[in-house]
Amino acid sequence: MVKEYSYKNHRDVKLSPYFKVGEFRARRGDKLDGDKILIDDALVGFLNSISLLVRRAPVIITDGYRTEEFDRELTGKAGYHTQGKAADIRVPGYTSYELAAIAEEIGFDGIGIINDEAIHVDVRGYTSLFIENSVSASDTTRVMTFTSSEMRRRIVQKYFRLGDNTIEYMRAWNWGDLLFDKLFHGIMEAG
Repeated sequence: MVKEYSYKNHRDVKLSPYFKVGEFRARRGDKLDGDKILIDDALVGFLNSISLLVRRAPVIITDGYRTEEFDRELTGKAGYHTQGKAADIRVPGYTSYELAAIAEEIGFDGIGIINDEAIHVDVRGYTSLFIENSVSASDTTRVMTFTSSEMRRRIVQKYFRLGDNTIEYMRAWNWGDLLFDKLFHGIMEAG
């Protein structure tokens, strides 16, 4: 369910243990872009799951709700940010491809690589995976998946802070995918 908030009146309201309303504010650089903020509960739920998984690093929302005017200037259309169903995020210590793989496993509908650190995630209602190829975000390349066995091993290695020898042992016995599946199953049950 999408809810409407006021930045002035609700910026410090906690939506979850990890996120406040103000983090989703509409902005143009450092300036506020209006007072209204729309936020979908499902978006917050999925972002919470990412927070649980990357427990050693904060999930930073670099862009949340946008006004239609600003979204059209930025992307050429009014997209999911204008509906409160999208956020652009980064997590220190994780590449955009690692984050995209995590977001895909968690169940986000729309996932896009923005740059080396940041990704776009949304709850649009159908699957759309892409890599942005331009500043305007209107030129994209569609992809089938961000998740591979190697990517799963990299995420498990970061989560458990495993050394290279342990990773080689996991690779030899094909435990990377098993640990990854168990990790996500536990996170999703906890969330």
